[in-house]
Amino acid sequence: MQTAGLALGGGAARGWAHIGVIRALAEKNIRITHIAGTSIGAFVGAFVATGTLAALERELQVFDWKHGLSYFASVPSKAGMLNGRKISEFLELHLGAGRLEETDIPLSTVAVDLRSGREITFSTGNIIEAVRASIAVPGIFTPVKKGEMFLADGGLVNPVPVSTVRSMGAKRVIAVDLNRVSIAEDASMLKDNDPNLLDIIGASANIIQAGLTRSRLAVDPPDVLIRPPLAHITFVDFTRGEECIELGYRAALESLARHGV
Repeated sequence: MQTAGLALGGGAARGWAHIGVIRALAEKNIRITHIAGTSIGAFVGAFVATGTLAALERELQVFDWKHGLSYFASVPSKAGMLNGRKISEFLELHLGAGRLEETDIPLSTVAVDLRSGREITFSTGNIIEAVRASIAVPGIFTPVKKGEMFLADGGLVNPVPVSTVRSMGAKRVIAVDLNRVSIAEDASMLKDNDPNLLDIIGASANIIQAGLTRSRLAVDPPDVLIRPPLAHITFVDFTRGEECIELGYRAALESLARHGV
């Protein structure tokens, strides 16, 4: 059996593609030894690391706009549209109140301290807090306050955390980049001529993360890079889970085949 560490990148709704990648790795009998996740990669990675991915897949089968809107039920604050309580409750329901050091597969999540600009890695401590910090998209979710730090989405500093999973001890790294969008390819970052706030935040995050990903992967390339074709999936297309999963699955099989797996 082959083994590999897994770096799961950020990308909001595109993150359901990570599930398809996991399916392909299992089909190819590749055992995951370590997981590092940023943003939605941390979210999905937590389910993989705790052996509860099947529960997330069941939730996706019934996920619709009604479910999606329920996460906007919290009262906005001056620091963000959502306080993250609904997401934390969802995570606790399925993951329990466990700790990162207790997961079946070693898991690290990536966030950024908005006060210092430093990349912050969680490898120990409360798993709900670690995931919640990593997914705190500025303007959408309120940052997580921890001591003197204000923690937000790790995609601002390390969108595809190859360096993190290597530091965990992984000998071989498979990375998943969800934001392969190039302006040179004439791909539109906005899907209509009257974008709302979420569309604008999503397009902005995509542009930032795509550029930063190229820079970081050039310095620290993974052994296998999987890039599902997700340019048509927007920041908030969370109801297109099955489509994203299939695209992630196919892209993973194609990339593994190119590497002789």
